[in-house]
Amino acid sequence: MSRAAVARMKRARRRRRIILGVLVAMVTLMCALAGWFAVSAWIAKGEVEAAVAAVSQVKSAAESGDLDQAADGLDEFADHVQSAYRQTSQPVWALAGMTPRYGADITAIRETVHILEDVSNNGIPKITKMLRSVDLDRIGIKDGVISLGGLEDSSADLAAAHQSIVDAAARLNTVGPTTIPQLTSALEQGREQIGRLSALTDMASRVADVAPSMLGLGGSGNGGSGGNGGASRTYLILAQNNAELRATGGIASSWGTLTVTNGRLRLTDFATPPSDAVFGAGEASGVLTADERNLFSTNMATDYQDLNFTPDFTRTGELASDIWERAGNGKVDGVISVDPVFLGRLLAVTGPVSLDSTITSAVLGLEQGDGGANTLTLSAENAAEVLLNRIYLTGATQDEQDAFFSSAAAQVFDHVLHHLDGKGRSLMKVVREAADDGHLYVYSTHEAEQDRLDGTAVSGALISGDAPGNPVAGVYLNDGTMGKMDWYLDREVKATYEKTYPNGARQYTLDITLTNTADAASISNTPVLLRGYTADHRPRHGEIETVLYVYAPAGGRLVDWTEDFDQIATHEGLTVGVKTVTLEPGERFTTTVRVLASPAAGDTALTVRQTPMID
Repeated sequence: MSRAAVARMKRARRRRRIILGVLVAMVTLMCALAGWFAVSAWIAKGEVEAAVAAVSQVKSAAESGDLDQAADGLDEFADHVQSAYRQTSQPVWALAGMTPRYGADITAIRETVHILEDVSNNGIPKITKMLRSVDLDRIGIKDGVISLGGLEDSSADLAAAHQSIVDAAARLNTVGPTTIPQLTSALEQGREQIGRLSALTDMASRVADVAPSMLGLGGSGNGGSGGNGGASRTYLILAQNNAELRATGGIASSWGTLTVTNGRLRLTDFATPPSDAVFGAGEASGVLTADERNLFSTNMATDYQDLNFTPDFTRTGELASDIWERAGNGKVDGVISVDPVFLGRLLAVTGPVSLDSTITSAVLGLEQGDGGANTLTLSAENAAEVLLNRIYLTGATQDEQDAFFSSAAAQVFDHVLHHLDGKGRSLMKVVREAADDGHLYVYSTHEAEQDRLDGTAVSGALISGDAPGNPVAGVYLNDGTMGKMDWYLDREVKATYEKTYPNGARQYTLDITLTNTADAASISNTPVLLRGYTADHRPRHGEIETVLYVYAPAGGRLVDWTEDFDQIATHEGLTVGVKTVTLEPGERFTTTVRVLASPAAGDTALTVRQTPMID
């Protein structure tokens, strides 16, 4: 073999060794990268799971009043997110994102972690600062003076934190589904927890923004008045009587005012507005919308007991404040609605109150306290029953009943205002629950404040037809018995998801049951003021007449129903089914209504608002 051939063979062997070496190096590198990525992915997975677990505990801790635990949970969330971010920021993740099959999944993980990291940097520190600076034990009322426990100083931080979380939630929604079901489920859990955190910061931000100005403490937030310390606010208090139902609770049988100056509260006696303060029949057509006149009649403006026929408490607040001003009482800064259920819950915090008044002679048939013949003790256990039922079993006249209800409401309020010192945690829990289930509503006549209240449970605002992304159905009741029989009306509403249409619209069933629980034999012997009157003013005999309103979600519709409606109408762009139901003692009415939510609502679960229940 020639020297040239040998040289060629040597060069060829050398090239093969080089190529083999390169291949071995590449395989080794790829294995190392794969191992590196696998270890990093495993660590990142554990950190993300730990972060989701940490934030899932924050809402319950905050609602229970343990703000330190809530802050610790958020700190833990931030620490785990930062650890996951350090893993997913490594170059190996960028390389893995280029792989043909799972590259998109890896990119989705990186995007999600990077979004959460932004929240941990820009939102979480502000929230934890607020949680550790607010003193719940100082939130409350001492000797008629209210304190917010430092919450008033957190408005700007909470607003910035909430915006950071809202932005993160919007960005998370742009991260598409993955090819791995477990990964998609994990991403959905992350979105859900961020959504819950957003709801929590939204409510806290709104309260911190408007509470100082609404309580005459000043404030510089979006809803505040810009540092108006010393300003005086006057609120009209409506005491709703759930024994005679209206859509937001019951007839507003007693009206009073609450004045707040620098946090100091002063309550006037409760009474009813004079009959000439309401709107006349001719005025009602101009005051009410066509939808309101059609659904609720002009009585909604001409009779002060009917102004809350509508389930939209903002309209009730507008009408009530106008009527109060027409009565010569001046302008008010807002309207607050309470009922005996809420008052009973407050008494669970403050302890019972002894009502000492000559008007209790009208209710001598009720349980007496230890203070003498004219003393009646109201407690958390008996407040609703006494004020909503037992007073109407005594044979007292209408005027005596109204006077007792007004006096009791005033004395319970006065008792509460002087017995809440150091009970901020319990008070906040009661207020939150009452707002959630409709036993407390607040309306402000100041536009900036009302804008901040809108969308919260305490505002009682109707979710109108221009909000299809917020699927809310409504089941509301208005009494037609003209008595106090609704103590005996049992109501049950159950909502169930049924199916999703190809366009993304979700269909739900609403199972509605109304039952007259009164005993036929005993109810016939009760006073006629309890049993009520027919339209031609004849005494009733124990039947309960109720007007039922079923509202479809915004952008949706009523699909079908098992019991025919008397009328299908509209209210603020929403479709409404109306039916009058009359139940004899012991009789039950059941209907199933299918409602369709707008495709714009996506996977957002349906919420059902309804006339508040009697506990």
